[in-house]
Amino acid sequence: MNKQPDWQGWQLFLAIAESGSLNKAAERLGCSQPTMSRQLLALESKLGRNLFDRSTQGLSLTDFGNSLLEESRHMAASAERLQRIAQGQDATLSGSVRLSVNEMLAQYYLPGLLPIFMDQYPQLQVQIVVTNHASSLDKRDADIAVRMFRPLQQDLVMRHIGDIELGAYASDSYLLKEGTPESVEQLGEHRILGFDRDKQLEEGAAAMGWPLSNEELLFRTDNMPLMVETAVHGGGILFTHATVAEQRKLIRIDCGLNIPPLPMYLVCHRDVQHNRKIRVLMDFLVEHLSEQPVSSVNA
Repeated sequence: MNKQPDWQGWQLFLAIAESGSLNKAAERLGCSQPTMSRQLLALESKLGRNLFDRSTQGLSLTDFGNSLLEESRHMAASAERLQRIAQGQDATLSGSVRLSVNEMLAQYYLPGLLPIFMDQYPQLQVQIVVTNHASSLDKRDADIAVRMFRPLQQDLVMRHIGDIELGAYASDSYLLKEGTPESVEQLGEHRILGFDRDKQLEEGAAAMGWPLSNEELLFRTDNMPLMVETAVHGGGILFTHATVAEQRKLIRIDCGLNIPPLPMYLVCHRDVQHNRKIRVLMDFLVEHLSEQPVSSVNA
């Protein structure tokens, strides 16, 4: 009988090492904490040595465990690539396809498009991951992602859908009450709706020569649809997609800022680029998102 650990054992070890606790590792692998604890004891029994030191602060790698960590990560990366390659050969139009988008796309762009896609491909299960952070396509957090920056990873296949026009906007009720700023200086005297921890407004303002800090803002949130809807109800001035602002009847403010457009890229991993399910969704998104009123479409 082979008493050496199999891949599942090393996967368990890696999950615990990277999570730092049995509870988090169990959640990551989709099992219970008692099951995880039993499997860890069985793994250490096979190896004849402890992988972790136990204390009231949790688990920490032993020197022996630490010596195995890097190779376990290599093994995980190879297993993930094998799964991507196998997935890339799939020529069926059933099963699932997973798309990662940010909150703005999820709230204002996709609801009108996805029913069309689902009617065209009724056997496909569509899974949407909504996050303002870049999902890992290497680790298969998603099959496809829409990103608002040009990806630099060499193992990704990308298509430039277009550039989203941005501007400063507020509701008619807010501008009637507070007046319309006509310069950057006047804009700074208004209630600006901005981000909390996200630095994109700060960095964008700095690039335009306008020193602006999140800490100065009277309204801060990293939830972009909340920001938009707060502006709709007279909450203040925000910087957002021209398309969305016009749909929500917000008024554009010309205050001397030349705001560059936001690029939009559709991305998948090169290992799955020929997967039929992924191709049909990517082609659909290129066609329909490029029909949105964005500037300089170049798919």
